[in-house]
Amino acid sequence: MPTNFEMWMAGEDRGPCDIPTSEVAVIVVDMQNWFCKDLDHVERGPGREIENFKGAIPGCVALVEAARKAGHPVIFTRYVHLDGNADVLPPRGRRAGQEVAASFLAKDTYDIEVIDELAPGEGDFVIDKSRPSSFYGTRLEPLLAARGIRSLVVCGVTTNICVETTVRDAHQRGFDTYVVEDATAEFEWSRHWHALYTMEWSFGTVVKVADVERSWSMETAPVEPAEAIA
Repeated sequence: MPTNFEMWMAGEDRGPCDIPTSEVAVIVVDMQNWFCKDLDHVERGPGREIENFKGAIPGCVALVEAARKAGHPVIFTRYVHLDGNADVLPPRGRRAGQEVAASFLAKDTYDIEVIDELAPGEGDFVIDKSRPSSFYGTRLEPLLAARGIRSLVVCGVTTNICVETTVRDAHQRGFDTYVVEDATAEFEWSRHWHALYTMEWSFGTVVKVADVERSWSMETAPVEPAEAIA
């Protein structure tokens, strides 16, 4: 007998979903060069290949384009550390004593910039953070409040770290939150799907790019003139 997770993975209880068409913003989490580009100076180690992250790029591009066309705010987050990793938490537990590369996501470097395919445009917003949550220690919440945002569409990387932590914090703050499964990614697909399952269980709604595009294209579709009544 399949488990609840297996049935959910098969999409048996996940049909199309309508996305809010007002008071909504897209948050693109950490789609940066460090995560999405092959960098000669970065040694990621076994199990940290970025091919899955590259696969999330088309979905993120589609969401950003849909949001801009519909007039909804687009907010990019960047994971950035102070000089010398001054704000990096030291490894603890079993990882205690491990060194963190001095240039790891350092400010003013190529690594921390949003990838060219998603270059922020005029009217977009960029929020820098130094922890997984896009809310922790940032100006995201004041920005959302000032613009009257009540719903969030979240995409980016990584699914079970920065995306999931952001979604949990959004839920705690009362936002109606939608996580886009084909515009998010994790180093390992097992972690990706378990994170989505967890978020769907209590913290948000897992949707697809097509759900967002359909909902927002209906919003911007021209109204056909009514037929004349004789």
